Amino acid sequence: MARRSPERPTYGFTVAAAVDAVPAARRQVVLLAQDLGLPLSDQVLETVELLAGEVIANAVLYTDASCSVSVTRADERLRVEVTDTNTWLPNAVEAGPNDESGRGLLIVNAMADAWGTDPEPSGKTTWFEITPTPSTDGLNVNSAVAPSSPDAGAATVRRTECQVRIAPSANSRATYVLATVRKRRQRA
Repeated sequence: MARRSPERPTYGFTVAAAVDAVPAARRQVVLLAQDLGLPLSDQVLETVELLAGEVIANAVLYTDASCSVSVTRADERLRVEVTDTNTWLPNAVEAGPNDESGRGLLIVNAMADAWGTDPEPSGKTTWFEITPTPSTDGLNVNSAVAPSSPDAGAATVRRTECQVRIAPSANSRATYVLATVRKRRQRA
């Protein structure tokens, strides 16, 4: 794909309106992210792939239409945007312990440095940003403070500001997933 601007390199592609198109799309996001010149570790790329899969799957599942994906380098941040035709803005829901879905935005919230949605005339754009942490010779870098987003007026959620209700059950899968995600993020 051709880059649009050397100051803000961007790649884009369209995902078919089929759930089985999501795995290839999230792998495409990783390949494009690697071409942006950011220092992305394998662990960061795994996070990008997971988050891209969640956001793209939501777009495909809730619209039954194709969606557009954009992978951008914004300064030293990686930004992934998914534009779909559904005007309803996404929100995190409280999934029960036996629910098989409903945790995607909780994962995005836990692992992205910033995320949000921008209303569009014919739908919305859901985006997330990852700031690669430079190697510090084995020291654990705390990335809890999110960078400011280039879209100042957008609906933005930062991990340090968002409060999401989680099912209180000790054997809740949601609690397990978030605990696992937090541990994984702390190791980064």
